[in-house]
Amino acid sequence: MKIAQVVIDRPVRGLDRAWSYDIPEGLQLTPGTRVEVPLGTGKAVGIVVAISDTNPTQIELKSISATLDPYPVLTPEMIDLAHWMAERYVCFLPQALRAMIPSAVRRGIKAKVIWHYQTVGERSGRSSLKQTLWEWIREHPQTTDEEMQQAFPKHRPLLRALVAEGSVLATQDVKAKKLRTNPSPYHLNTDQLAAITAIGDLPGQEWLLEGVTGSGKTEVYLAVLQHVLQRGGQALILVPEIALTPQTWERFSGRFPDSTYVWHSNLTDGERVQLWQAVQTDEPLVVIAARSGVFLPFQKLQLIVIDEEQETSYKQEDHPRYHAREVAVRRAATFGATLIFGSATPSLETAWKARQGHIGWIKLPSRVMQRSLPEMRVVDMRQELEMGNRGMFSKVLIDAISLALEREQQVLLFLNRRGFSTFVLCRSCGQALGCPHCAVTLTYHSDHDHLRCHYCDFAMPMPTHCPMCHSDKIRYFGAGTERVVTEVQRLWPRARIVRADRDSLTSRDSYYQLYRTFVQGQADVLVGTQMIAKGMDFPRVTVVGIVAADLGLHFPDFRSGERTFQLLVQSGGRAGRGADPGQVVVQTYNPEHYAITHAVTQDVDAFVRQELEMRQELGYPPFGSLWLLELSGTDDQAVRQTAQQLGEQLVLRLAENAAEVLGPSAAPLLKIRNHYRYHILIRTSSEELPVNRILLDMQSDYPELSITADPYFML
Repeated sequence: MKIAQVVIDRPVRGLDRAWSYDIPEGLQLTPGTRVEVPLGTGKAVGIVVAISDTNPTQIELKSISATLDPYPVLTPEMIDLAHWMAERYVCFLPQALRAMIPSAVRRGIKAKVIWHYQTVGERSGRSSLKQTLWEWIREHPQTTDEEMQQAFPKHRPLLRALVAEGSVLATQDVKAKKLRTNPSPYHLNTDQLAAITAIGDLPGQEWLLEGVTGSGKTEVYLAVLQHVLQRGGQALILVPEIALTPQTWERFSGRFPDSTYVWHSNLTDGERVQLWQAVQTDEPLVVIAARSGVFLPFQKLQLIVIDEEQETSYKQEDHPRYHAREVAVRRAATFGATLIFGSATPSLETAWKARQGHIGWIKLPSRVMQRSLPEMRVVDMRQELEMGNRGMFSKVLIDAISLALEREQQVLLFLNRRGFSTFVLCRSCGQALGCPHCAVTLTYHSDHDHLRCHYCDFAMPMPTHCPMCHSDKIRYFGAGTERVVTEVQRLWPRARIVRADRDSLTSRDSYYQLYRTFVQGQADVLVGTQMIAKGMDFPRVTVVGIVAADLGLHFPDFRSGERTFQLLVQSGGRAGRGADPGQVVVQTYNPEHYAITHAVTQDVDAFVRQELEMRQELGYPPFGSLWLLELSGTDDQAVRQTAQQLGEQLVLRLAENAAEVLGPSAAPLLKIRNHYRYHILIRTSSEELPVNRILLDMQSDYPELSITADPYFML
């Protein structure tokens, strides 16, 4: 008698455990298989997490109804990972399991099949479109439907006829097992070669590869990857933004054309299932992926690279609120895989580990090809105001842009804010137009002449009169990327401008189109938010303008200084990556802030030392752990009272664990989507304290409670 332990795919309290089911005679099951099981008077979908020979209960068990897939969707290693995630991030086990399985796999979507076509024998006939297509296929053996589409837009009826008559053979795509490698077009320098040797001499280790912008970290990744693929291993390359995927894809597929895959949220369902199945084979391959790629069911994982490891986009905001960096550490340890954290501005947690000797530390201190780092100039915008300049661009930045455009070079303007303006204000009554569902102001978007909330997506037309006092003295204030574009168009009317933010990059191909447009020189100025500061390589950019360096400094978040420093260095690092030297203009009202002064000198060590001293004094990570507890509801007073009750209970429960309970207090954004929010922060001196277990025990009494381990978003 075989018994299956099944976790029901419903993140509901009371079902959050494995349930025992009998395995019918003749049904072959392995852990990780999705099954249909009876539950109450109905049926449910579950995941088999274990199989045993004995019934752990004394009651008669119900039997599994059916399997849902011809193969296990999870490996035993991933099932263990889900149990760890449920405890580490205080979430339901079904939530952890669901995070690992794409919706296309859960819905039973079939993998995308790629057909290849080749001619058979000889075919003679009078001149016709069908004969022309046959001759083209003969000249392009193993061609695909997509390739034919480019040469023959109306080829499909002709192709069907050729296949039907037997003169063209169609076969399904089978990946070549033989590794094909193209040589590197670059001559590696001494620092890069030393890094490759060090990593290769100690496989299975964790490394911080800290290299200045443009130092050639990607070439180090590629060299290490080549050794992995030659040994028959598999690799995962994580990038923080989907915008980086086209660029990274070109670099890796150019080197390993038959072994490179890509994984991100804009793939079709069929493409997702196809890749999901591919990584479960013994095929040597590399997958370039955004955050969720950390859950792909690899069989022979030997290398994980987390590029731009400091980026907050590696932290998931919804349950399970995991950090891809932590999950990658766990998976690398299980496989004995090499793990490389790559960054010019590493996170404080990773920098501290490297300085303590807990992980390897390799530095690339210089740019490749002896190129110099860009000159960074600080402009005090207070002085610009005193001189009568009330525009968004300083004279220094205007002159730099003008000179670059005259020389047919490219310019990148960085502003970490979307929209045309930050808010709309009535100058008669002083009322700012706010979202009716969230405690935030609405942002004006000029392209559709409307106001939009970036939290709940509420939108309304731009009013001509104040809704409160009916005055016509209503104006927009502040600046977003749309307004920067408008100002560039006014000052340089002949410049070709593209914009990169969450509003402009919405379609599956928009990221790739943006990258190709700019890198091929079809645009002169790129205006964008932080997504363009993360590893983009534009060789013709010589000027980077950071329009408002202060935007992130005053957030109610202990990481605000770290994020500002990283964004300034990273965005500035886009300049001067080609043959021409670069310059960066940093516009700020706080030129004395240490994050800005260290960013301008690009002194990572000095910033890390100063920031670590502050963190240690306050007990913030990496010198302790934080837990953010959020209670929400539609009744402000009821939520506030519940938060007060929870805070008092936490003080009692954590009294013996050297944990400090801060709050409750209203969240910085009190109301979002008609829900009022109150925060409690728990600060502990050690990650080893059983805070998560205590929170798990208490969570059942507070259905509206959400818990985040080491939060990255405090609003």
